[in-house]
Amino acid sequence: VASMSTPRSTVGVAVLSGKLYAIGGRDGSSCLKSVECFDPHTNKWTPCAQMSKRRGGVGVTTWNGFLYAIGGHDAPASNLTSRLSDCVERYDPKTDVWTAVASMSISRDAVGVCLLGDKLYAVGGYDGQAYLNTVESYDPQINEWTQVAPLCLGRAGACVVTVKL
Repeated sequence: VASMSTPRSTVGVAVLSGKLYAIGGRDGSSCLKSVECFDPHTNKWTPCAQMSKRRGGVGVTTWNGFLYAIGGHDAPASNLTSRLSDCVERYDPKTDVWTAVASMSISRDAVGVCLLGDKLYAVGGYDGQAYLNTVESYDPQINEWTQVAPLCLGRAGACVVTVKL
């Protein structure tokens, strides 16, 4: 597999239309707003439009042909809690454009995200002081976040998936 053009840690990843997207992350000294797309048929990474904000620890999921980048942080390595994000951006691969959508009710770094039905879920995360047990759902059709039942324990960096049986 070909190497990415930019080394990244705490990167958000998702598969959309058979391509792997690497979104944001950290390059070792600062957060990134750059995005790369891997095509397994050509074994090549290509740059995509950048997000409006630099973000490490960003949660990423897909819905209806779009990518969503949710939360994260933009901070120097020496102070990870200085700039946490409630920002949500939607990427349209057909037009190569990022668009801001409704923000979450609170900032969440290392947030777990997934799609369940027609709603996106932001699960847990870190607010700079504590691991969060709160969960929000986003309805892309009305561009609105809603609080839903919390987790029993706070979690950050969790992998959240849906399973179709």
